[in-house]
Amino acid sequence: MTLRQPRVVAVRRGRVQPSGSWIYVWVDGATGDIAYVGATPYDPVLRTHLHLESDDAQLGRVRATVDGYAERDFDVLAFELPADIERAEAKGLLKRRLRGDAHPSPTDVSTALWRAVDDIARAVEYQRSEIARRGRANG
Repeated sequence: MTLRQPRVVAVRRGRVQPSGSWIYVWVDGATGDIAYVGATPYDPVLRTHLHLESDDAQLGRVRATVDGYAERDFDVLAFELPADIERAEAKGLLKRRLRGDAHPSPTDVSTALWRAVDDIARAVEYQRSEIARRGRANG
């Protein structure tokens, strides 16, 4: 067996440290509905855990806001953002793009922000179509 390089989780003075810039989308595994869109500087696995386990509504937002979260299955799609893209701006644009409310101008299409968000939206739409396809095959 060949071991891969270790994954380092930096903990400094009792606190997990940020590990990048991430956008993540909670997709209902049965319906393909988007339950939540978030952004974080922390590892998305940690953030997903906090969404489900924390009693603090600011940390456990899925637990606090998504009806029936504990009885549902989700695919959480996580995307690391390039360093030059502002996380909050990307999250807002992604939410509008997924709702169909974001229409780029010709100059927007060439920006790193729009390209990144469009790539993420396409990946989310693909996952949703796969869920729908599985549902039809099992239905």
